[in-house]
Amino acid sequence: MLTLAPAPVAEGLSPQLHLSRLSGSVFLLSWTIDAPVVRRPTIALSASGKRLAAASLALGLDDGRVRLVVAFRHGGPGELVATLADHGPGGDITARFDPGLVHAMAEAGEVARDTTPAARRMLANALIGHWPSLFGLSETASYLTFLRQFLLLLARKPTPANPVAKLGDGKILIESSAPGRLSGIRAAYRLDRAGLARLSCRQRLGAADRTGARALHLIVDEFPAQAGGLLILQGDSGLVVRSVPARPAIPSLGRWWNGKASARDGLRSWLVEQLSESSEQGRLLAIEMQRRLPLAVQNIRRNDDLPSAELDLAVSTPAGLLLGGWYRDPEGLLDEMLLHRSEGDPTPILGRLERFPALLPGATAGERKPATGFAALVPGYAGGSPVLQPRAELRLKSGTSLFLRPALQPADAATIRARALSAMPPQHLTSEILERTLAPVLAACQQQLREALPEPRLKRFGKAPANPSVSVVIPLYRVYDFLRVQVAAFAADPIFAGEAELIYVLDSPEHEAEVAHLLGGLFLAYGLPMQLVVMGRNGGFSAACNAGAAASRGEALALVNSDVIPTGDGWLPALVRRLDRGNRIGAVGPKLLYDDGSLQHAGLFFKRDSKGTWLNHHYFKGMPSHYGPANAERPVPGVTGACVVLPRALFMEIGGFDDGYVIGDYEDSDLCLKIGRAGLGVVYVPSVALYHLERQSISKSTDYTRGVASQHNAWLQTRRWDRQIEALMAAFDGPAAELPEQALPEQSLPREPQFFSRANLRRATAA
Repeated sequence: MLTLAPAPVAEGLSPQLHLSRLSGSVFLLSWTIDAPVVRRPTIALSASGKRLAAASLALGLDDGRVRLVVAFRHGGPGELVATLADHGPGGDITARFDPGLVHAMAEAGEVARDTTPAARRMLANALIGHWPSLFGLSETASYLTFLRQFLLLLARKPTPANPVAKLGDGKILIESSAPGRLSGIRAAYRLDRAGLARLSCRQRLGAADRTGARALHLIVDEFPAQAGGLLILQGDSGLVVRSVPARPAIPSLGRWWNGKASARDGLRSWLVEQLSESSEQGRLLAIEMQRRLPLAVQNIRRNDDLPSAELDLAVSTPAGLLLGGWYRDPEGLLDEMLLHRSEGDPTPILGRLERFPALLPGATAGERKPATGFAALVPGYAGGSPVLQPRAELRLKSGTSLFLRPALQPADAATIRARALSAMPPQHLTSEILERTLAPVLAACQQQLREALPEPRLKRFGKAPANPSVSVVIPLYRVYDFLRVQVAAFAADPIFAGEAELIYVLDSPEHEAEVAHLLGGLFLAYGLPMQLVVMGRNGGFSAACNAGAAASRGEALALVNSDVIPTGDGWLPALVRRLDRGNRIGAVGPKLLYDDGSLQHAGLFFKRDSKGTWLNHHYFKGMPSHYGPANAERPVPGVTGACVVLPRALFMEIGGFDDGYVIGDYEDSDLCLKIGRAGLGVVYVPSVALYHLERQSISKSTDYTRGVASQHNAWLQTRRWDRQIEALMAAFDGPAAELPEQALPEQSLPREPQFFSRANLRRATAA
């Protein structure tokens, strides 16, 4: 251990010491040490026997010496003592001086004289980092002048950093360049006459060019265009100083986008991602700019045997990017398919493709060439931002690259859902493909639609019953052909008119005026009070029914399709009377007939298809209405949502219809399964018969893709309820004594004798 000699005293300032001001009461002490340094030297400052707070740095000099610089605040009178401890054999050195006699302002050249480049960068980081906040210097004119001078020593002619576009939300885009050594930016600062300010910063560094420079784009907090000044970027590998030229105004995003961004796929995609993450306004701006200036479509169409391809689907969702298209490679020249991102290396996707056979038109009329259709989901692409024209690459074994870019893609969830439903032919879908590729996209679309659904509006026609015993909720979507007949039938039923609350839910709000006019006329004609719930936008069958239920007041709830027509009076109370929670009957459904009088529905059951997926079937579908087995009241696995009656409280308790099912299918069986999970049964009531013009209320909907939507919904039901359905159908297919209590409660069994065997139950069924 070294023994330090008593500290010698330096009266006044020696040539190795230099004291100057950074501001009125903040000083900078510089002390150069000539002797070899054993350990890191330190300087302690005190005044009137009290230690002063200070910030110090040890800077290396070109000749191997060390210079300590210390920033401190001293506002009182009297002498200040500085003690240097360098742990050398000479011991500590003490200097005494009066700061009040120091008037010279700090000079950047003097402080930086003879320092190494690393030492200058270290001092610069302190000058723009913690020193301004520690001593309150961020808006001090003398300090800002000193700081500017010092930074210009590091970069005598800084490269410009041009504010090129306003992005909204208080952000601007800056375009510049950066040295190749800069791998990233930890912090950004703006220095101008007004002060030194840290900027919120998002960055994109492009690939290095021939000189080693990299294109640099920054999204930073907006500042006055005429301010100019310096932009300081702190990175792990150094400090970058750029000049910000003063200009009258910063251009709009559209003007810049038109001039440069259309030629840079990666930059364009990055900017879309950044805008989308900032706010809803930013997301809409990103969509607008892409639509305003679309990129050229790229595909490869050939009549020879060289590889050709087209990308016609590329929709962005929070679940990832769903791609679809075709390629033709008869001679096996394709090595890889790559998806380009805004930054980093492209992603190989050839192994992700779900393939199916396709035929392309040939060179002559009637000629067809075999090709490979594909769909693929790339999770995490662009964070779900609406990149409307991503770029893909076909890399051949020869090293040749061919590029694909689709036409502008949709950005709204409803259209994306429709495109996803047509991504693959239904005959080539499997449960595995659904789970890997389509289901995540459809689930993301459903969630987006749910979260963005505005509050519905309510219109009343006449005065509804003060205390309705039952609320009838009927969703409407684009087809209103049956309303006149349906309302006339309801109005002719005195029990319905006196006790029921009639609620129509319009799920196509663009037709509000037309439907309101129609219902208003029907009210004047028949005097039947009714309400119209107008959805803020199309939300689907489940959302519409749930909205109608939320507006209802009846103790019982009847969910009815707009193409269901009663055959007589009293049908509604007859169904409501069969509800008995004490006897564990949670829901009931009537007999439904086609317009020719044949059976459409006599209860619902489940049956696996050849792939193991549970499908919904109706008992005795197509049989005559008087068919014996269809005319016995009995518990059933489920009833159709075309007409189901249940307690309103139960509907709310189990969460209503699940809107995870797409468009309108399988929500009814899911509801019945939830009723069973609540310990209640479902009963078919054939004494009540209604006409159901099946699916005529949705057949005119152009976005109803029966095959894929139905397959998805069956897959989703199976995924959620597989074991429960297995147990339920085992109970219904087995002897009555073996039925589990939760699946078929004893109290809900019909009291009258069983007139048909279980073999008859399953003998005549149809999908």
